[in-house]
Amino acid sequence: MKCIANVATWSCAMIVLAIQWGPASAQIPAGLKNDEIEIAYVEPKNPAFKPIYERLKGRQVLEELSAFMAPMSLTRKLAVKIEECGKMSEPYQRRGAVAICYEYIAEIERLAPTDKTALGVTRQVALAGAFIQVVLHEMAHAVFDILEVPVWGREEDAADKLAGFIMLQFGKDVALTTLTGTAHFFEASDHRWTGSDFSDVRSPEAQRFFNYLCIAHGGPASEAFRPFLAQVKADGRNFLQLDRAKRCASEYADLRWAFDKTILPHVDEDLLAKVKTMPILFPGDMQ
Repeated sequence: MKCIANVATWSCAMIVLAIQWGPASAQIPAGLKNDEIEIAYVEPKNPAFKPIYERLKGRQVLEELSAFMAPMSLTRKLAVKIEECGKMSEPYQRRGAVAICYEYIAEIERLAPTDKTALGVTRQVALAGAFIQVVLHEMAHAVFDILEVPVWGREEDAADKLAGFIMLQFGKDVALTTLTGTAHFFEASDHRWTGSDFSDVRSPEAQRFFNYLCIAHGGPASEAFRPFLAQVKADGRNFLQLDRAKRCASEYADLRWAFDKTILPHVDEDLLAKVKTMPILFPGDMQ
């Protein structure tokens, strides 16, 4: 598996962050880390989250994050932690820490299918894809903040776009794993929205589902996602309506242009080459 030619190369390093859902320890080259990132696995008080804490700490997912972020030049310290939040998510605050909540990870595990779905989404794919999405989404907020990237529109939507863009940069197999897993999570959440909920800073899960699907359809692995376009919902409509589908290639091109202009200049190419030598578990190897 290799990065798609002429695409923002730092993305290729980041995407491996959480593909390795299995219990084995990560193999990280000595000395490869981002010194500006301070990691912490905060032991949960709720015993129900203890297995998640032990699994992620044993898997060294945050150490991997620091290694994959090594090519990125950060201008200040950034704390990244996995902790019990008392809620599903802890919004990122300017000059603050990135928090991944045990509650959110527990919800990912609850909603992951036991058997393969009609679209071929396995439990392993659902777990890895949704976990990657939340980590990349939260890290996107920090990258916007630290690099002072201008964001037009809602930052939560911009973070989703950056996360989705990165998911497509490591080849078709990883793209299918991450984006189908992400899409399954948002569809399976089945959140019942009321009128007041639409004032939330995040788009509804249903709209996030379509946004990620459009990024996939407009990107370099478009052909792999055609089964989603052919699927028909209970109301007789396709998952992604034709009028939106026609715009997806343009939406993806805008994302690529924005990444190249605002984030790629902060990447160390020599460190990137070292990061790309790290061993990768393919989607089929996940436990």
